[in-house]
Amino acid sequence: MNPRSLETRELLAREGLAPRKHLGQHFLVDSAVVDRMVRLADVQPTEAVLEIGPGTGALTAVLAQRAARLYVIEYDRGLCDLLRRRYAEGAGVRVIEGDALRVDLRAEIPEQRAKVVASLPYNVSVPILFRLLEERHIFSDVTVMLQREVAQRLVAAPGTSAYGAPSLLFQLYGEVHGRFGVSPGAFYPRPQVASEVLRLRFAVAPRVRVDDPRLFGLLVRAAFNHRRKMLRNALQGVRGCEMFSPAVWEALLTAAGIDARARGETLDMAAFAALADEVGRAMTDASGAR
Repeated sequence: MNPRSLETRELLAREGLAPRKHLGQHFLVDSAVVDRMVRLADVQPTEAVLEIGPGTGALTAVLAQRAARLYVIEYDRGLCDLLRRRYAEGAGVRVIEGDALRVDLRAEIPEQRAKVVASLPYNVSVPILFRLLEERHIFSDVTVMLQREVAQRLVAAPGTSAYGAPSLLFQLYGEVHGRFGVSPGAFYPRPQVASEVLRLRFAVAPRVRVDDPRLFGLLVRAAFNHRRKMLRNALQGVRGCEMFSPAVWEALLTAAGIDARARGETLDMAAFAALADEVGRAMTDASGAR
């Protein structure tokens, strides 16, 4: 066991705490990885930063020195108590106890813009990332540690095994501006998987022109819920489009420049956007004809 892991284990023992597997707790203990994350995030002394899932605070310690204001969200009450004792009132660090998926981020963070730098809990990393995406007006610059498999799915290209609905829904607004791999030895306890750090930039508007991003999302999810089916079959029953027959779907796909026999995994973001626009117009026409 490396010295940092031993220190973390002893700290947890003194506090009467232990890593909780059901919370996905693997605490970052490698100071070189911490420094590299902070450099990649390019944290400036004038900026506010949000950290989610700080654990025992290895990343917190560096962020507290770099940022003008640091907000820390931790679900584990024992770890919250530890961090509150470490960072007294007025130290520029605010510890928020709660679930990052439910905390009112706009109420807790008064700054109009804040960076996110976090080693996310493995078991909720994707929902948290998409929560931040929803709040991209505030959190447009996000540097996060994820399982490598999750990171690969988010940035996957059409036609690859990792490509799916998360890839398209993420890439509609997000771009990768830096990344590096992290070995299991950087954590205590040591996970069974490798990790990856991504620096992401979120655009407020979709990165491709699409009239209705919500409809885009419905079509993408339907296509990948039945990824082995041809699109003309997979899209049957999309909410709001129940009136469309297979012949109508085939015509819409053709109008969008898509082979109706194709599968969703072969389509890029622009193709799904073109389809969403065609479907949106058809829905409007069908509604007006009633």
